[in-house]
Amino acid sequence: MHNIHKVLLIQTAFPNEVAGIYEPEKKFPFKWFVLQGKTLEALCTIEIPEDLDAVAVAVGPGRFTSTRVGVGYALGLGLSRELPLIPLNVFDLIDSEGAEGWYLIMSRKDEYYGSYRANFRELKRGIFNDIPKTDVARVLDQDRPLTLADLEQFMQKRGLPGRTGWELLKVEYMKEVAVEYKLWK
Repeated sequence: MHNIHKVLLIQTAFPNEVAGIYEPEKKFPFKWFVLQGKTLEALCTIEIPEDLDAVAVAVGPGRFTSTRVGVGYALGLGLSRELPLIPLNVFDLIDSEGAEGWYLIMSRKDEYYGSYRANFRELKRGIFNDIPKTDVARVLDQDRPLTLADLEQFMQKRGLPGRTGWELLKVEYMKEVAVEYKLWK
């Protein structure tokens, strides 16, 4: 990947949706825009710099519709400007220390999507009805949301993933969409 001097970050996969311009060489490298649940309208009001180098977007797992809105916006912007597109997995975003254990994301049906990780690597995934009693490293839910600090810590400690491309920009689901939304029997 070429040198990144300015990247648009989009996180719409979990409540507290934000977008921001990240310039790693600046003293204050982040400029955030709070989207406040009006994801598409708010994304369209952000003044996108002409000298943008890449677009990074949270691809899930997370909320179904708003994740797809963020990914769709990133895809359209990236393709129209011929920019690298960088997928950000939400489990990666909350695993800033590499601690071993379950990283859990509450789904809309009071289930938890889980990723068991160690040293920043996913070892297995699962879906839980309750929070496991042991080996829990981090939980995302209404009381413990994904924050700007999480995004900043990820970018400053781990940096952007090296893989880019529109074909990598796939929304991550923990269940088949037809099962999750009972589209057919």
